[in-house]
Amino acid sequence: MKVDPATQDQGGTAADPTADSTLMDAAYSGVYGEIYRTHWWWRAREHQVLHYVGKHGRWHGRRAKILDVGCGDGFIWRRLEPFGDVEGIEPDRLLVAPDSPRRDRIEVADFAQGRPRGADHDLVLMLDVLEHIDDQGAALRRVASLLGPDGRGVITVPALMALWSEFDELSGHFRRYTRTSLRTALESAGLRVLDVRYYYAWTVLPLFLRRLLFKADASEHSHFVKAPAWPVNQLMYRLSRIDHWLTRRLPAPAGSSLIAVVARKP
Repeated sequence: MKVDPATQDQGGTAADPTADSTLMDAAYSGVYGEIYRTHWWWRAREHQVLHYVGKHGRWHGRRAKILDVGCGDGFIWRRLEPFGDVEGIEPDRLLVAPDSPRRDRIEVADFAQGRPRGADHDLVLMLDVLEHIDDQGAALRRVASLLGPDGRGVITVPALMALWSEFDELSGHFRRYTRTSLRTALESAGLRVLDVRYYYAWTVLPLFLRRLLFKADASEHSHFVKAPAWPVNQLMYRLSRIDHWLTRRLPAPAGSSLIAVVARKP
């Protein structure tokens, strides 16, 4: 997605946070921060991502240079900052709070056309962002151009078009992926795939049955826009943590999400 340069100030931050969203439905953007902090899905995904960051990071005792693509308001930064110095780029100005303490480190711009950055990043995160970008090749080529020799990219995306729903449309998705299609996209952009696997395997059957048995309407968004009651939220969070532990050890044949770790090709 592209951001009109007129909506940016000279520092690359949001000049008008009340403007329309460039990425997703404005109502959804408005509650995204609360969703991230409370919902079982985002809480479990954060743990999954941090596992792969810790496993594949190659900064050897020094502070890493980290770029979080599609960072929102720096939702995951509290957990990333022990690893190194974090900056972000976010195309949806509604997700960046005007009074955010991290605002001076967030560039509000289209990722593929953002300001020049060096090929010296130790870690580039793209967490459920690629599916929002029409020209995925341009975005992934830029990821490749940002990674240092030992840099790593961690990328998550939604999986399986059979699970496509109005939530995807509300969120501004262009596609869902298979392991093969994601690997192909990554390698075509000049990235070396170190690992790619499904996770959230336990959610595939419930989501598929919902597509078969229930007519899609606005009510299905409530599952994602608002965390369920605390006992249900905790149960789903625990199921997801078990799922992620298992799928890291035994690759699943399917899942509602994919995670990939990449490096720059020599």
